[in-house]
Amino acid sequence: MIGLEYNILVAGVGGMGVLTTAKIISEAAMIEGYNVVMSEVHGLAQRYGMVHSAVRIGDVVAPLIKKGDAHIVLGLEPVEALRFAFMVRKDGYIIVNENPIPPPTVSAGVDEYPDVEKVLNTLRNFSKNVITLNALEVANKIGNPRVQNTILLGIAFAINGFPLKKESGQRAIERVFEGKDKVIELNINAFNYGYEFAQKKTAP
Repeated sequence: MIGLEYNILVAGVGGMGVLTTAKIISEAAMIEGYNVVMSEVHGLAQRYGMVHSAVRIGDVVAPLIKKGDAHIVLGLEPVEALRFAFMVRKDGYIIVNENPIPPPTVSAGVDEYPDVEKVLNTLRNFSKNVITLNALEVANKIGNPRVQNTILLGIAFAINGFPLKKESGQRAIERVFEGKDKVIELNINAFNYGYEFAQKKTAP
């Protein structure tokens, strides 16, 4: 695509595969011959710390996305999706995992985790295109809770206007997890589930 610029912000917590998700998108873009710039993970990368990464595809140089310029905010956790919802374009998409992961401060009784339904409703103030799914429930059915991120990634590849092909996403998974046949199989199954879910969700 001439003049393509597509911005994706992946937000979650440590241990959820934020960096892996960004790597798969970047790999898929390179498979299709696009220029791609990916930021390093920012935030507390230890388990349950907040983490985010940006992927920019096309005629881009810098890895940082401007406020209100993300075509997709991919939230691997509800509150983290809300934290970065201000980054989404007016016509952009927020894809969010309904499964909450309370931070240590909640477990310690210092803070309270907000009501998930209220979080999801607030996200709809930022975009009319909000797609939600409890990815943990699906991941458990597939056979591994760690593929939640890949389910959500499959949704991203299916939405209207996404510049990369489903097949490129599948090939990128094979490259990122090269030599780990079982992991590849699980992640492709998760990716395909998300892709098909989004097609049904966005069908006219």
